[in-house]
Amino acid sequence: MTLAFFLSDAASGWFDAGPVSIAVVVLAALLSLTALLALAVLRMLFLQRAKLAEAEHALQRQSTLMQAQLDAVPFPVLVKDVSGAYLALNSACERRLGIESAHLLGANSLELPEHRWLALPDGTSAAQRLHQLGADAVREHKVQRCELDYLSSDGRQRTGLFLEAPTQAPDGSVNGSIGMLLDITEYRQVERNARATEQSLHDITQRIPVVVFAVRRGNDRQQRLAFIAGNLQALFGLAPGDLLEKDDVLRDWPFHDRIHPEDAPAVRRLLQRATRHRGTVTLDFRAYGAEGLRWIHLVMGTRRLPDRQVEWIGYFIDTTSINAHNQTLLAARDAAERASKAKADFLATMSHEIRTPMNGVIGMLELLGRTPLDQEQRELVHAVEDSAGVLLQVLNDVLDFSKLEAGNVRLDDAPFDLRTLVDNVVGVMTGPAHNKGLLVDVGADATLAGKLLGDSVRIRQILMNLLNNAVKFTEHGSVAVSLRVVGDDGHAQRVRISVIDTGIGIAADKQANLFTPFSQAESWTTRRYGGTGLGLAICRHLVQLMGGSVDLSSRLGEGTKVTLELRLTVAQRKVEHSPELAGRHAIVRLASVGTANALAAHLGSLGLTVEQIPPAQPMRSGVAANLLFIDGNDQESAALIAARPILVDTRANGISGDRDERLWLNANPLKWQSVARVCAQALKPQAAAPRGAAAPPISAPAATKHRARRILVAEDHPISQSLIRRQLDLLGWHCDVVGDGRSALAALRQDHYAMLLTDCQMPLMNGYELAAAWRQHESATPQSTRLPILAMTANALDGEIERCHEAGMDDYLSKPVQLRQLEEKLLAWAPEAIDTPAPEVPLFEDIFAEPGMQDLRAEMVRAMLRSSGPDLQKLDLAIAQDDSAQAQLTLHRMLGALQLFTNGSLMTEGRELMAALGGADADQALRQLPAYLENLRGLLSGLARQTQLH
Repeated sequence: MTLAFFLSDAASGWFDAGPVSIAVVVLAALLSLTALLALAVLRMLFLQRAKLAEAEHALQRQSTLMQAQLDAVPFPVLVKDVSGAYLALNSACERRLGIESAHLLGANSLELPEHRWLALPDGTSAAQRLHQLGADAVREHKVQRCELDYLSSDGRQRTGLFLEAPTQAPDGSVNGSIGMLLDITEYRQVERNARATEQSLHDITQRIPVVVFAVRRGNDRQQRLAFIAGNLQALFGLAPGDLLEKDDVLRDWPFHDRIHPEDAPAVRRLLQRATRHRGTVTLDFRAYGAEGLRWIHLVMGTRRLPDRQVEWIGYFIDTTSINAHNQTLLAARDAAERASKAKADFLATMSHEIRTPMNGVIGMLELLGRTPLDQEQRELVHAVEDSAGVLLQVLNDVLDFSKLEAGNVRLDDAPFDLRTLVDNVVGVMTGPAHNKGLLVDVGADATLAGKLLGDSVRIRQILMNLLNNAVKFTEHGSVAVSLRVVGDDGHAQRVRISVIDTGIGIAADKQANLFTPFSQAESWTTRRYGGTGLGLAICRHLVQLMGGSVDLSSRLGEGTKVTLELRLTVAQRKVEHSPELAGRHAIVRLASVGTANALAAHLGSLGLTVEQIPPAQPMRSGVAANLLFIDGNDQESAALIAARPILVDTRANGISGDRDERLWLNANPLKWQSVARVCAQALKPQAAAPRGAAAPPISAPAATKHRARRILVAEDHPISQSLIRRQLDLLGWHCDVVGDGRSALAALRQDHYAMLLTDCQMPLMNGYELAAAWRQHESATPQSTRLPILAMTANALDGEIERCHEAGMDDYLSKPVQLRQLEEKLLAWAPEAIDTPAPEVPLFEDIFAEPGMQDLRAEMVRAMLRSSGPDLQKLDLAIAQDDSAQAQLTLHRMLGALQLFTNGSLMTEGRELMAALGGADADQALRQLPAYLENLRGLLSGLARQTQLH
């Protein structure tokens, strides 16, 4: 305001003032302007100072941030200028290397403290190497590196990789460098371990005949040797360099040149397959090494790598010594096999040599038993027969065990009925069991399939052995056989077969050794009961061959239970039975719960509905049934219901069928076939059958020569010749006997025979050669009729039957040849040679009419009655199956025994039926056979009563 006022006054008085006044005014104005300029300059200086402070503050923040970022890096970082002076260090430098930033900033690498750094291998200090590294990075404008060893804060030596890279200014000029230290101690340790492992592998492979390799194929399709270790010189006579062309490219021709020419194609095929397929391949081949021809075993695997690369890794190993050892083992095996074969041949030869006279003894005893003997002589004959049978069983056990031991047993699976098999085995052992007063029980599950697939011959052998032991070691009580189905998956059934006795039992400490060959529970059992101790061992071997198991449980003085389990394929689930049984109702009213349950299971299998009503329980009103099973002494139950009563008899030697105007079922044992036959018989209309009880005991004619042709027998042993001649004569056949195959072949060419019976082992020409020669003769003679040829063999080793068939034989007879077996084979293979005898010729002569023969007659009648039961069952089964051949064979056997005791019209009718069963009217004869069997059972009942009266 003052200045403005002053200027105003000056202006107003401009022209009034003098020169001095004007100067003063101008001076004042200049001074004012200067003051204003000074103020502006001060203002500008203040603003510039503020900006400078802000820049310094930003720079400080940036420096702090950069240091924080450097400190965040876990490994040491060092920043230097172009002269090598340190500008910055992170905290890891102090933590890992003991370098303090305050002491090193502005200094260069030569001033580094060296108490934590270790000198280089050439003696250069670490500080000198770091200084040179920074200078080289600035000068050469590229990253420099080196490895340095140092001590960590805990005093342990570490290895670091130091990297130093140049830094650039915005204009592109180098303004310094930055370095960092990476800890590579672990990597170097892994590398050292790998090198040590590689060296160890190299040392190992140099000391053993092994070459380990890795071959890799890249995208260029060239195969490169990635790794190889081992004594290549020893295996192939090559050095590793011999396999390479340039660098690591593999050339394979030197390797292939070292392979044996016979094995080279196989090696090439293997390598070609390995290039196309993944997985591991192996090959044994021969190659020429430093010491000659060697056996090499190759194992190689293929794997796929990224970028379509392939790598093969494997090894070669020298197996020359192993192959030599294997050759020694093979030679030893061949020698053992030859020894085993020699043993088998020896056993076969000894079997023939031992069994041939034994067969003669047994056969002659059988013939001797058919001659007139007094009671004492007959007892002596039976004693000799028993001893011979035991000796033959011992021989058979030894031969069976030798077959199992040599692995010569083969299983022959075929459909079979397990119920029928058990019936047959039990039927064989029923006589010895009843002679000792033992009760025989049989039971089977109703769910058991009708036919199973398995080796029925071996199962029968096992069951026969177990049941024979049970009867042998049981003096009183019972023997039982049970069949239980313990598993069924729709395709196969797991069957448990148990044989239980109440015999002497076995101590617990002796049971473990029972399945050991030639072992028995006590030494005194061998002396008292006999045997070899092989039976259970054979059973166990056979069961194991079938994939089953066998167990034994026993208590001393209480009895033994042997259980075997087998998994058998179901061949036919339906149980075969008479159609008229299906849907019928049966009531079982028995005091014995066990017998009632077993009978109910059989009836259920036959298709009947079953109701069990114990005798103690009153019969409800209105009950109805088709069949009523009651005890033999139950006189009241039959009157309470309108049903066909069947009396159940538990006595020994009982006969199932009509007896005393009533229908009986023998339950000792309760056989499946007997139940089926009695049920079918009970449901048929009852008719008055003529009985033969009042007829005097008469019998059929003695054997007469009713064979139209002769049989040729080729047998070299004199006893066997005499035996077979007497047996054929007894059966009514003429025969010619020769001692070797050549004589037999000459006889066949000179005469006509109905059949040839030949021994297998004979001098000059054996039975196999004889059969083959005659079959060749028949082939060369178109008009000739095929001659039935039957082998007679004592060789029990497997393959005998196959060998017989391969030679052209039709069938075989096992020695000792029994009359019944011989008769069956003759009837089966030469039925056309039988001339049916005239029924009107009275040829019967009572051979028991002499004084003192009545007791013998009674004994033979009882024996005949015991054997007639199974024969009648076979006849019923043959009728059910429309099997006329089996019916003819069984009827022939029954009539052959009956002809010793009677020769009435019933015998004549039987012979006529037998002849018809073998002819064109077989079907009609089968339809007539049931009525004839009713009459035959009546005749048997009459003979049984006559025997009881005497």
